[in-house]
Amino acid sequence: MDPVTERKLYLEGIQLFNEHEYFDAHEAWEDVWHMAYGIKHDFYQGMIQCAVALEHYRRSNPRGVVSLFKSYRPKFEHVPPQFMGLDVTKFLADMRESLRPVIDANPLPEKGQIELDLSRVPRIELSYDPFETGEAQRYSKPAKF
Repeated sequence: MDPVTERKLYLEGIQLFNEHEYFDAHEAWEDVWHMAYGIKHDFYQGMIQCAVALEHYRRSNPRGVVSLFKSYRPKFEHVPPQFMGLDVTKFLADMRESLRPVIDANPLPEKGQIELDLSRVPRIELSYDPFETGEAQRYSKPAKF
C-alpha cells in the first residue's frame, strides 16, 4: 500500500476511534492491516481488535469484550512501547482500565447487563507522525530471508 493511502486510513481510523465510532475505525484499519507485514501487521490487527472490543462493550456483549481482550493483547507482544506515533504501553493500560468492569467481573455479566462508559475510553493521541519520521516506511516491507 502506498504511504499516502496508509497514512490517510491510519489517521482516519484514529479519528473514528476518538469519535467512538469503533466499528468504522476497525473498517479503516482493516484495509491497511491486509497490506501490512510483520510488526505492523500485528499492530494494526491489535488496534482493530481493541476497537471491536469496545464495540462489543457498547453493544452490551460481555463475552465479546472478554474474547477480544484475550485476542488483542498477544498482537502487541513484539510491538515497541512507542510505535506508529502511539504510546502503546499507555494505550494498552488505558484499554485494560476501560474494559476492567467486564474482564474482572466474576461471574461474567449477561448480555444486556453492561454499559460502556465513554468517559473511561482511551483517546488515541500520536506523539509524532510516523509517516514524517520514516517509521511507517521502515516497517512496510516484509523481512528478507
